[in-house]
Amino acid sequence: MKKMLFVLVMVLAPSSAFALIGFGIQAGSDLSKLGPYSYSEGGVTINTYEMESNPGNIGAYAFVDLFGFALEAEGEIAGGKYEFDFTNPILPEMEERIPFGWIRTSYSFTLKKNIMDLSIPFLAKAAINAGGGFGSHAATKRANVDMVKSLLGDDLANVDFDQEGGETLLVDFLEDRDNWETASGLHLQGGLRFKVLMLDTHLNARYNLAKDIYTGKSGWLQLMFKLGFAI
Repeated sequence: MKKMLFVLVMVLAPSSAFALIGFGIQAGSDLSKLGPYSYSEGGVTINTYEMESNPGNIGAYAFVDLFGFALEAEGEIAGGKYEFDFTNPILPEMEERIPFGWIRTSYSFTLKKNIMDLSIPFLAKAAINAGGGFGSHAATKRANVDMVKSLLGDDLANVDFDQEGGETLLVDFLEDRDNWETASGLHLQGGLRFKVLMLDTHLNARYNLAKDIYTGKSGWLQLMFKLGFAI
């Protein structure tokens, strides 16, 4: 009797009651980067220089597909490099710039829906989707006078800097939460979802609204490639 009831429920239940669950890893790139910036305080000027390349990002995601919509949660970390130096009227010009790191961490939730099915050779199934959601972000601040003094000492005229010292500076900088800029905001995205064998794959473009994560900008665009499994 129990088996018959179970079969009856399975037959009568609407197809939308069966959720498709997926999870996997993601990687991509921010299509913004830190530009040149100068900051002066107490006669000292900190000059930061434009990043040579856009920051890359990696992370993980999971989603549940129900009633024609997919609710996705994800977390990621992005990183890039830039250089800075500092001068004042009594300091000689620095011969070498100091290499430094920039890090962004984010978590977000996105509600999206397939809006068009596609027929692509060699792909079992493909669709264009669009959606939006909410994210929370934290990024390391630009080098400033207080930060430089806290890491290198108040006597900036006698700084002995080397590559190993730069790595120590970065670790100390990251451990101080006052050196992080935080912001939250909405995002909009569009993308392509397709399956190859057992792999569930997504290619998304997203615009994040979060002020000053990139200094002076109200948001940034990023590309993400997701690779995982759907059950």
